[in-house]
Amino acid sequence: MGEFGLFSHWTFETFAPGSIPRAKYNAFRDIQRQSAFCFSLLAYYDDLLTGDRVVDWSMISKLTGRLTIAIRKLVDLLQAMNPVEFMDAHDWFAKLAFYARMSTEHAAIAATPPYLAVIPDVRSGHPLAWVRMHLPDTAGESGLVITPALYQYLVEANDLRPRLDALLRQLDLVDDALVEAVSEKLVSMVLSADLPERLRAELEIEAMELARGGGLLEVLVLAGSGEDAVLIGRRSGVRAADFFTAWIGAVCCKFSPSALTLRLGLGLADEEHPLTVLVYPEGKEAANSCDLWRGGPDAGALLRRLGQVVPRISQLHVFRAQGEALRPEQCRSLHDLVCLCLERGLSQIFSFAGEPARGLTGIKQMRLEIPVVINAFNLGGGLFPTAAERAVISMEDVRSTPAWSFLLGLVNPVVSWPVSEHAEAPHGEASAMPHYSSYAVLAQCFMHCTLRLEQNLYVVECRCDDETPGYIQFRCMFGGERSRERVRRVEIVRAVLEAEGFAVDSRGNYLTATRSGGEDVYIQRNLVGLGLLVAWLQVRGAEVASMEAGEGASAFRRLVGEARSNPL
Repeated sequence: MGEFGLFSHWTFETFAPGSIPRAKYNAFRDIQRQSAFCFSLLAYYDDLLTGDRVVDWSMISKLTGRLTIAIRKLVDLLQAMNPVEFMDAHDWFAKLAFYARMSTEHAAIAATPPYLAVIPDVRSGHPLAWVRMHLPDTAGESGLVITPALYQYLVEANDLRPRLDALLRQLDLVDDALVEAVSEKLVSMVLSADLPERLRAELEIEAMELARGGGLLEVLVLAGSGEDAVLIGRRSGVRAADFFTAWIGAVCCKFSPSALTLRLGLGLADEEHPLTVLVYPEGKEAANSCDLWRGGPDAGALLRRLGQVVPRISQLHVFRAQGEALRPEQCRSLHDLVCLCLERGLSQIFSFAGEPARGLTGIKQMRLEIPVVINAFNLGGGLFPTAAERAVISMEDVRSTPAWSFLLGLVNPVVSWPVSEHAEAPHGEASAMPHYSSYAVLAQCFMHCTLRLEQNLYVVECRCDDETPGYIQFRCMFGGERSRERVRRVEIVRAVLEAEGFAVDSRGNYLTATRSGGEDVYIQRNLVGLGLLVAWLQVRGAEVASMEAGEGASAFRRLVGEARSNPL
């Protein structure tokens, strides 16, 4: 979806000459764009928490790295707006980013020797003693163990890790064709790898010792360790001279579709799942297989591991009450920090715009008959002239056609909002709400409105005039304790908006939608519907979250019918 057109209307020239440096305006504009990008990354975590996807842990680590880089840029922009006030901004970021990285990074198995161990040395107390459970009685004390360290060394020696992880991040176990395709590419990459000549010679010497007299070897491929080790591959009839090739084939078993399904189902990264190869003399005839483990996709372990990291990353700990002022010490997750940067950036730009009651360039506090207070910036023509000298305005002061339409749906009495202390304040007095989480930028034929209602974020932008094609853009991101409920709300919103002709894109708890063209009357009707949709989602959130997408869309259509028969 394209970005909002806010800054084609709220330009640098909108501000009184000399009231804001160009660098600070540019930083504010970029904060809006960067925060939207951060929200889209945060939505990936909610998408994964549904359990509908099973991905490689390297994807989680990479996503967290991308998010921390994006938030670092966001913090830089905030600091550019006011270096003195936000001089400790990087301290906020450093602490939260450290915890996020610690929760998603993993320790790799060491790539240091020993790479080989003979069975007589692998006795009780030895870290590899468990391999004896897989050694047949006929092998006696003859056998060789190739430790997980040699696989790690192969990866490091050939610099495979970046390329392996790039492929592994594509995996999703619900897509069998994708798993097969990625598996083939991974195996091809491993087959092209090599070991230093001295290590290859050491492998072949040990293999010849086992296969004295020209005997053949049996190769077992084990993933995991101890009692949890699983046989993922077997090769019989291996000649000592071909042993290095057989070992590379054993490594390939690590990337067979079944072995990938096993590991991703354990919620482990490739480097956390050891590969051990057990060799002993025996084989009478050739028999090869890399698909010995049988099992299906299981998101349980991944979900449990994700559940331990999302409080540090995507869970929203702030905005639990309307009107809450957001402070740095409240931030406990990267999501909290994104919200802090967005709100602090808004408060800075509004201070440059002027104090309330400074005329059309000032900030007005729009108070409605519902518990929502909106800080409004009039670009010109968005309010009636009678509002010029007042700090507090009402819906009756709104001249902007798209804003009036949206607010008409938002305050429709078919949705009964709970009463709040802010709604009870006298209309002539400004509410003591210290935050700028809800704001609107208005012109006669343009509106950009952002509503932060507790832990839910709604953004609506519209242009409707006779000279240029009209459009509506809508975004929402839901908070709350339960990821499935957040995602279900998005699914319902998607069903509602697609039925109205919007092009919709969604992931996890985040949705963006747009509708272009059409006559003004239809655009205004859509805006009334969006206002009603926001009210319904906000007030009846628990009820909505209990519905399936189709059920929720039907319930909303009934509400629209009721609203049309009960106008303001």
